[in-house]
Amino acid sequence: MEYTPVVRPLVMIVEDNPLIVEFVDNRLRRESFDVLVAEGCTEALSMLEEHTPEIILLDVVLDDGLGFDVCKTIRTGGHDGTLARLTDTPILMLTARADEQDRVHGFQAGADDYLTKPFSPDELVYRIRAILRRSHGVSNGLLEIGPIYIDPRQRQVLVEGEVVTLTPKEFDLLHLMASSPGRVFSREDLLERVWGYSFLGNTRTVDVHVNRLRQKLANQAPHADMISTEWGVGYKLMPLHIAQPVAPTAVATV
Repeated sequence: MEYTPVVRPLVMIVEDNPLIVEFVDNRLRRESFDVLVAEGCTEALSMLEEHTPEIILLDVVLDDGLGFDVCKTIRTGGHDGTLARLTDTPILMLTARADEQDRVHGFQAGADDYLTKPFSPDELVYRIRAILRRSHGVSNGLLEIGPIYIDPRQRQVLVEGEVVTLTPKEFDLLHLMASSPGRVFSREDLLERVWGYSFLGNTRTVDVHVNRLRQKLANQAPHADMISTEWGVGYKLMPLHIAQPVAPTAVATV
């Protein structure tokens, strides 16, 4: 099954070769990914304090250090714990060195996969999608969270067996939170992942859409206010009940 997310996943590229950055950036954007670029270890760790990529493409040898060390820092949650939310973020290491010892070193540092330069754009995209499919990325399968039933392929939502009509952004918000029930998403994270990294707006947009989504869900299930506000942080979908999805007898298009 091919990984086909509802929202555009954010990919961080940590690479100091501008030609490789341009090559990878252009290809990934054509494949419906958003891209964040860091040119070195220090810049990457600084940017990760504010951004939450779905996957990190990490060069081994950088002008200001080694990718191995960045990988270890991410896996341990950062020197002061500021990167704790990223400890499970997939990391694909890129290197011009193909010997076995380097690959072993990378895996020991916490890398999920290894790709040797030069690499084909098709292989890069397929590896990214395979890693995301195995990881905690947005689920492409049927979801049932309490009274909410979500079919991402048909972009259909039912609550207590009744169809709920959502706007595209409301659906994307619900699907993203339902894919990681109990996880707190900051307003900045939701803005970045649903509206796109380059969206020129403020987090008030997120609040408005979440409130509308919450009201629509409450109209069908007033006893189940499942979207919880984490004051000063963001929102999460409470996993009140998680069961194996059972397809409804009739499904209408949202």
